[in-house]
Amino acid sequence: MRALFFALGALLFIWLFFPSHHPNKAEHRTTADKIMHPFDTRLRFRLGEVDPRFNISQSELMQLCEDAIQIWQKGTDKPLLVYDPKAKLTINLIYDQRQMEYEAQKNSRKQLDEAQNMNQQRSAELDDRYSALEQRNQQLQIQRDQLHQDFEQLNQQRMSWARIEHENGPHRQQIEQQYQQLKAQAEQLDQAIRNLKAENEQYNQQVQQHNQNIHAYNVNVDHMNQRFPPREFHKGIYNGRHIEIYQFDNKDDLRLTIAHELGHALGLDHNSDPEALMYPILGGQNMQNFSLKEADRIMLRALQ
Repeated sequence: MRALFFALGALLFIWLFFPSHHPNKAEHRTTADKIMHPFDTRLRFRLGEVDPRFNISQSELMQLCEDAIQIWQKGTDKPLLVYDPKAKLTINLIYDQRQMEYEAQKNSRKQLDEAQNMNQQRSAELDDRYSALEQRNQQLQIQRDQLHQDFEQLNQQRMSWARIEHENGPHRQQIEQQYQQLKAQAEQLDQAIRNLKAENEQYNQQVQQHNQNIHAYNVNVDHMNQRFPPREFHKGIYNGRHIEIYQFDNKDDLRLTIAHELGHALGLDHNSDPEALMYPILGGQNMQNFSLKEADRIMLRALQ
């Protein structure tokens, strides 16, 4: 009997202090938890260090952690995770150069997007302005041709009546009145042409300025691409003891990042499905209404 108790004690000691585990999964249960809840295998975690510069409250983080738990539970119909204020595994939000660079890149991209929208809007305005100026130019050309034709006809009438009627005759007087009217119309047309020429010069200056703005935009795009070359953004890491998250865009992004890193803590590696939770790059997933994909479930079943 003494030997049996000794054997059972040895097995208990091995189970408490020398647990077997998956190569990618560390043991995060405390000894007290193993004794109090020997058959509860859920992965326990809690919030650790949270840098205030992320501007996210404790209650918001708690809700996101609960959402991450539900992603795994709804996708597997199993309680795999639980939030425990005394857990050894902590989730830390680390604000460092990576998040600073990411926010600087977002601000640069936002400014470039605004500049691009303004350039596109200005291009459309200038296209409309060009069409309007071109239409006015055609109208003035038609008026000038018609006025020239009217002058030619009136001159022929003046010459004809000059041979058969004296200078103060009624027909010649009427022709002279018509001539003065045409002359006034010609002066108005000349003024309209001068105005159109001035507007064309102003339009050309606006086009030149617009081209300079486009050139400045392209230069800024080149500068941004040089400062922020394309690379894979690692939003967080599970190092076997802690989960450290140091880059996210918004709450939806952070929710999936937490769930993704908890997947590593469960023992999962990355998979090749761009829509899956365990894909190495977050962004192609349904960020707001995400559910586990078959690729995630297959990897999880392989561990069991």
